[in-house]
Amino acid sequence: MAWFADLAGKAETLLNNLDEQTGAALRNHNVVKARKQENSDFILHPDPSWNQRKRPIPRNLKKISPVPEPRSNYTPARKISPIQNLNKSPVKGNQEPVRNGVVKTKKPLKKSNQYTLDNCPDTLVCDTKGSNTDHFGLRQRRHSLPVDLEIVSDEEWTYRMQNLEVENVMLKNELNVLNREVADLLEKLRKTQDGNKVEKVANGHAEFNSIQTEIKLAKQENNDVSSEKDSLRAQLEQIKRKVDDLVNIEVVNHKERIRILENELCAQKDQNTELEDRIKELTEKTNEKETTHLKLESELRHAQSTITELQYNLGKSNAECHRLEKDWETYKVRVKSMLHAKDDEIKSLQNGLNINEESKFLIEQLESVRDERDELSVVLDQARSELDEMKQLVGQLESRHVAAERVVAALRDALKEERAARNRAESQSAALSNELKTFQEETNQTISNLSDSLREKEAELTRMRESSTSVRTSDSSALNVADYDVTQDTIDNDKIYYLTQSLVQKQGKIDSLLADNNTLRIQLDKLESKYKAELSKQRATNTHSVVHFQDDCRARSRNYVSDSSVATLSMRIGLLMRRYPIFRLFILVYMIGLHLWVFTVLLSNTPDTYITRAMKS
Repeated sequence: MAWFADLAGKAETLLNNLDEQTGAALRNHNVVKARKQENSDFILHPDPSWNQRKRPIPRNLKKISPVPEPRSNYTPARKISPIQNLNKSPVKGNQEPVRNGVVKTKKPLKKSNQYTLDNCPDTLVCDTKGSNTDHFGLRQRRHSLPVDLEIVSDEEWTYRMQNLEVENVMLKNELNVLNREVADLLEKLRKTQDGNKVEKVANGHAEFNSIQTEIKLAKQENNDVSSEKDSLRAQLEQIKRKVDDLVNIEVVNHKERIRILENELCAQKDQNTELEDRIKELTEKTNEKETTHLKLESELRHAQSTITELQYNLGKSNAECHRLEKDWETYKVRVKSMLHAKDDEIKSLQNGLNINEESKFLIEQLESVRDERDELSVVLDQARSELDEMKQLVGQLESRHVAAERVVAALRDALKEERAARNRAESQSAALSNELKTFQEETNQTISNLSDSLREKEAELTRMRESSTSVRTSDSSALNVADYDVTQDTIDNDKIYYLTQSLVQKQGKIDSLLADNNTLRIQLDKLESKYKAELSKQRATNTHSVVHFQDDCRARSRNYVSDSSVATLSMRIGLLMRRYPIFRLFILVYMIGLHLWVFTVLLSNTPDTYITRAMKS
């Protein structure tokens, strides 16, 4: 705005020159009056050329050169209508011919469409007061950091340049009007001076009247110019007041913005605490899941150990059964041989009719042996059926073991994935906490810097107000202060723009962090749902296997139902053996021992030895 100060200085110099010229004209008028008194006997006629109406000089209007488009999405500025004269000069307004000492009345001035500081379109001064661009436009230029003033968008520069060009055109038009008026006054003064030389031969009285009217017109013009000067000063005062009001509004808006940022920071802190609580809950859930997984692994190990024990016992029982089968075969062979021998003996005895008490006793003993053989065959059949059942149970246990191993493998994979996800979540949470700490530090630093700059600007405002109140008398100093205010406002506006850009970047970072947190939450929810589904599947498989096992037992029990008490007792013993593995082992050991004892008794007590013992007795 240095050109505005130059323009004001030029206007002041023109006004001073005008005052000097009017003083010189008055002095020349006094000299001419004295000469007229000396030559009063001459009759002079006024020159008709003085009273002729002067044709006004046409004003060449300057057109505003269009600003080149700095970017592709440039919006064309508003076209300014041809500038017309707003304030007609008092000389032109009072240039009606003065005939016979009578001045014609002034015609009413037409309202022109020329743009001035008082008559301006909406795009010039104070047009963005209520809009959003008021915070970052031409009037928002305070309270920011003095760094990175180069970060300004092309839209704002084009907007400012257009407004400045319009203001320049207006001020140039006013300056041209003032120059034309001053040129008219100078031309009139020159003509009056030339007329004084020519009118030595003319009528003194008419010349005196015409010069007096011209002096009156010059005085009126001088008064009009002084009034215009006062109006310009008043406009300058109004502009200063508006600038002060805008500065106060900017201070209030800046404080409001700082308060909003503090509220957002508090909200972000609350969100961070909520996320930390959520992370703690998820860690607790993962720990619980790990404990349940460890319990399942321990149960699986116990089941594997029991399965191995059962397999070992089954192998032993199989070996014992094979041995018993072999003994049974040998016993069959021996019994058959003994039976053949006894049959032969019986036949020989029957043929010889040598039946005595010993032979009767042997026959009874043989029948008892046959009964025992039948009972042993029945017991052996039961043992074989129980062996088949044991094999089926072992097959079911093996299938369960395979299914449990698959479930455990799936659970281990899920646990690995959950641990990896937990590690990722912990790393991301650590990164987020670090970023949040840095963001808090940066926000605290920016708030402190903003508060310091706000204090500095308030102190500067107080100093400027004091200086403006003390230096309002001199126009040049006031213009210099206004120029300093405008430059300071531009610097402050650039600072505010830089701060807004940094705030937008921080907001973008916060949004990205929130998006990462949301993705982590979604991943954790998915893992929880997957883990719950795996647990439900495992429970369903376990319950299904138990129900199937019980149903199979019931089906088998239905097949073995009979009316005898021995069958019911054996069925109950079988159920107890299925339910209690210790009782099963005890029964198995008892049966094996009983069979061994029976076989030892049968094999040790042969009929030959018994007969010899009886004979000896």
